Order: sequence, then C-alpha cells, then structure tokens
Amino acid sequence: MEAAKQRKFGVLLGYVSIAIRNILGLLLIPFIIHYVGVEQYGVYSLVSSIILYLIILEMGLANTAIRFLSKYQATKDISAQSRFIGLMLIIYSGVTIVAMAVGGVFYFQLPAMFSASFSANEILLLQQTFLILMVNIAMTLMSNTFTGVITAKERFVFEKGSQVILFLLRCAFVVFALWMGGDIIDIVVIDTCINALQLLMRLYYVFINLKIKISFSSIDKTLVKEVFGYTMFIGLNVIVNQINWRVDNFIIGLMVSSAAVAIYNIGNQLVLSFIAFASAISNVFTPKIVKMVTLNASAEDITSELIRIARMQMIVLGFVLSAFIVFGPLFINLFVGPDFKQAYFVALLPMFPFIFVLAQSSTNAVLQAMNKHKVRSLMLLATAILNIFISISLVDQYGLVGAAFGTMIALILGELVAVGIYLSRVIGLEMSRFYSQGLGFIVPVMLASIGFGTYIESEFSRSWFGLSSGVFTMLVVYSLLTFYIACNAAERHFIKSLISREKA
Repeated sequence: MEAAKQRKFGVLLGYVSIAIRNILGLLLIPFIIHYVGVEQYGVYSLVSSIILYLIILEMGLANTAIRFLSKYQATKDISAQSRFIGLMLIIYSGVTIVAMAVGGVFYFQLPAMFSASFSANEILLLQQTFLILMVNIAMTLMSNTFTGVITAKERFVFEKGSQVILFLLRCAFVVFALWMGGDIIDIVVIDTCINALQLLMRLYYVFINLKIKISFSSIDKTLVKEVFGYTMFIGLNVIVNQINWRVDNFIIGLMVSSAAVAIYNIGNQLVLSFIAFASAISNVFTPKIVKMVTLNASAEDITSELIRIARMQMIVLGFVLSAFIVFGPLFINLFVGPDFKQAYFVALLPMFPFIFVLAQSSTNAVLQAMNKHKVRSLMLLATAILNIFISISLVDQYGLVGAAFGTMIALILGELVAVGIYLSRVIGLEMSRFYSQGLGFIVPVMLASIGFGTYIESEFSRSWFGLSSGVFTMLVVYSLLTFYIACNAAERHFIKSLISREKA
C-alpha cells in the first residue's frame, strides 16, 4: 500500500483507536472503581505515574529512531538503516538495564515516601504493582526501536490496527478478571501480558513482513555521538511531559491522599484523551514532514503543510473542547458520581491552552528533522520546573485545582509564547500565517457553538440519553458552522466528495 493511502488509513484507524480507547477506557474507570474502591484505584493511578518516570531514561530514543530511519528511507540508504537499528537495539538494552536498577532502588524507598498519606495495606499494594509494572516498562523500552521502524516505513495500518485489537483484548480480560473477584494486581498482570503480545507482534512484522535486516558491525562512533547529541534534547521533552502530566499525581499523593489522586487522575485521563485526538493526525504526518525537511523543502511549503495538518486537528479538537465546556459537569457526574466533580476543572484548565499547543505539535517534527530542537527543549524544561513550584504552592492552598492551574500556566508560557517566538524568529516558519489560517479560523465557530450549547443544555434530561442528545445536537450545529464558515473551498470539496462517494 502506497504511503499516501497508509497515511489516510492511518488517520482513520487512529481515530477508530481513539474512539475505542476513550469510550471503553473511560467506561472501565467507574467499573474498576466499583470493584476495587477509590483507594485502590488511587494507588493504581499513582504507581502508573511513578513507574512512567523510568521512561525518562529512554531520553526520547523512540522519536530519534523515527527521525533517522525516515531520513534513511528518504535517501534509500538500506545499509545505514540496518546499522542504525543494530545500534538502537544495543542502546535500548543498556537503557533497560539502567531503568531496572533505578526502579529497584526506588522500590525500597516507597514505604518511607508515602507513609504519611497511605495506609500500610496501600503501601504494600503500591510495591506489588510497582514490581509488575517494572517488567512492563522493560518490554516497552525494548519494543520502541521496532515501533520506530514501522512508523518510519509508514505502515500505519498494522500499527494502529494492532493497537485496536490488543486494547479490546485488554478490556475484555480486565472486565472478566474483576467480575471473577480480581483486584488491581490482576489488572497490572493483564497489562503486562498484553504488552508482551504487542512486542511479539511487532517483532514478527518487522522481521518477517518487512524483512528488515540488522547489522551490529561497523558501528560508526560519529553516528553514536550524533544520536546521543540529538536524543539528549528530545529526552528533555520526555522529562517535561513527565513533569507536566505525572508530577501532580506524585505531589497530591504526598500532600493529600490516595482518594485525591484518584479524583485528579480522572481529570488527567480526560486531558490525555484530548491529546490523543490530535496525535492521531500529527503522528501519521511526522515521517512526511521529516522527508520534506530532508529534501530541503522551502519554509513556505513546510508552513503550508503544517497549516493543513493543524486545521484538521483544530476542527476535531474545537468540538471536543466546546462540548466538554458545556456538558463536562454532567458527563463527570454520570461517569463517576458527584464526589468527583473537581475532575471537571482539573481537565478543563489545561485544555484551554492545549487546544492550540496540540494543533502546533507538528512543528516539533520540523525542529527534530533540522536538529534544532535543543532550545525548545530547554525552554519547556524551564517552564516545567516552574510548574512544580506553582503546583506545590497551589495544592497547599487550593488542592487539586491548584495543580491543574500550574500546568495551564506552564503550557501557555512555554509551548505557546516561548516556542512560538522561536519558531518564527529563528526557524523562519511563517507563524503569523500559521496562527491565523491554522488555529484562529475555528475560534468563532467554537464561541458560537458554546453559546448555543449553553442555551440548550438545561433542556436535556440529567441522564446518559440526555447527555448524548445534547452533544449530538451541538455536533450538528458545530458541523454546519464549520462547513459553511470555517472550511476553505478545498476542504468543502473534499467533504462533498466523501459524502458523494458514500451515497454512490
């Protein structure tokens, strides 16, 4: 299947995957809470956040692999590709060993760290789940090289399709295990087994289907330096993401309780679902952008491609944010109950800047392809550290909402203000055109839709049927406004062609 079709089906499968993950994933949360309790779910949320700190040791090697392999794909250098994959396997083996050693040290510190806010049984559960998830992280690290190969080859149908199938299996096993009387330990065991199966599937596809060759000979020291020089600053982005999305759970676990972690995690899950809507598009187009930069496309052409991607993202994200603003409180009340109402503000505050951050995310591929991502990484690290201090201060005064406000401030100052200036003045992208044509075009439609939604919201019953009816009504209005006001002629022609093709 040619690359253009792979990207098309990759986006489609990406959204199918997102729909399934968000609908089933969110439905699983109250199901899990019902069977294991708020405290156990809080422990599970916390240990998942802590264990992912070990991903920092990967230092962004997965993105590095995609960048180099996409470059070799563009230049058709098969020999260099084989040597690079061999080098990455060696590096990932070393990273995995270090991650397990660090995790082992951290394991023994858990009782002392959480003795003030967790009970003895909760700490024991925390340690047990931590050990199992360490195995999970080891497999994830070793799998990332092969994920990079599949992405660089633009084989999105396999990657996205296998994710959908495995996630459905995971949901089925979790429901069955809890129904049979299982607990959080059973869930993390299931997650680890599913991850092992995914690793085996990727190995089979890379070596049997793609017939990729690996070479461990003639490892170029210059390449090693280039890889580490490049990935070091990609790794800073990983650190930034861990701070912005995981450190709040850690702070709340230390300063409040396991129940508070559970509430915060509900809001965090909604934000991560919001992020997934954008990444389904940007991840698919990353190899294309890397190839454009590698083949010396002009700044004007690159900006135009970035605008095209951003517009697709903004149309989707604009509706999701608008609907959540209006119907979010009702959704959370129906979803997990009134005790979790603070989760609405935990999710909403970061979503405001994030809609623009996510639509701008494809610019990261440009910086990485140009090897000019270092300054961006340092700027975001500075604002992420600021986020820690703001969150500690505001959690003490305002609880969970204070932590979410700290994340919002970090996103605005780092991703929008500082990075936007850098992309325009240093990289030379036409950011003013990008903001007006790629981001700002949907804002009037969002405001009109929110106004309409607020007006009709009280007319619907406080039930799942009422929520679904309200969201659908808002979707119809949003779609019509988008088509006739926001979309350009090419986009309207594309939509009409899809409709006429369906009718045919």
